[in-house]
Order: sequence, then structure tokens, then C-alpha cells
Amino acid sequence: MMKSVSTALLGVGLMLGATSFNASAQDAARGVFQACEPEIKAHCSEVTPGEGRIFACMYAYEDKLSAKCSHAIDDLADAMDFLFANANEALAICAPDIEAQCSETEVGGGRILTCLSEKQDKVGAECKQVIDVFSEKFGLKDDGS
Repeated sequence: MMKSVSTALLGVGLMLGATSFNASAQDAARGVFQACEPEIKAHCSEVTPGEGRIFACMYAYEDKLSAKCSHAIDDLADAMDFLFANANEALAICAPDIEAQCSETEVGGGRILTCLSEKQDKVGAECKQVIDVFSEKFGLKDDGS
């Protein structure tokens, strides 16, 4: 029982790590802050960062956002939509491989996905497909592969 709980936690780390989050979602979030820097300075400079307060402030001023800022927010939303739409299925498919191959891997930052990617020769065919899709979506695939 304890092993299944740790597998579930590792899987959540895979999914959250795939956004935070993993490298790509972190890049997308940074991209929002870079693309929206003028709007943040103009409308949200008094807001204490954290817990989504900057995004809430920007939402309040959505009619004043530049196209560049709006596109960056859309890119982040697309990444999050993909993650939430596919996380449960990916976990169900890869849970045995996470437990067998990556149980010692620290959760977060995309480390579980990276572990599975590095051990693709030892994971099941369905999990390999999940790894490929998530790696491609979140920019973890090497250009040479």
C-alpha cells in the first residue's frame, strides 16, 4: 500500500514537474512575465507577488493587455490545458514504470519525466508514447532525437 501511495505522489510530481513545474511551463510563466512586464509595471506594481495575485491583477486589466502579453498568457494556458487534460491517463499508464525505474527520484521540476526519458529502454511501450508526447509538448526532447 505504501508503495502505491509513493507511486501516486511520484506521478503527481511527473505531471506537476512536467509544468513546474517543468522547464517548459516555467519558461512559459517567465515568458508571461517578460512579455507582460510593461502591463505589470503599469497596473500591478503594487500587488504582492505570489499565489496568483499578479495574474489576478492582469485579469482585471485584460482589456489593456498588449497582443504580445495576451499571446504569452495563451501559450501558458495551452500548456496547462494539455497537462490537466492528460495527467490522469499518463499517470495510469506510467505508474508501474515510475515505481520500477524512478522511485528514488525526487519529485518536482520535471525530474520524474527526465528519469523516465533517460530509462526509456526499460519502460513499457505505452509509457514510451506518453514520455514522447510530454517531452515534445514541454520542450524536453533533444533536437537530435
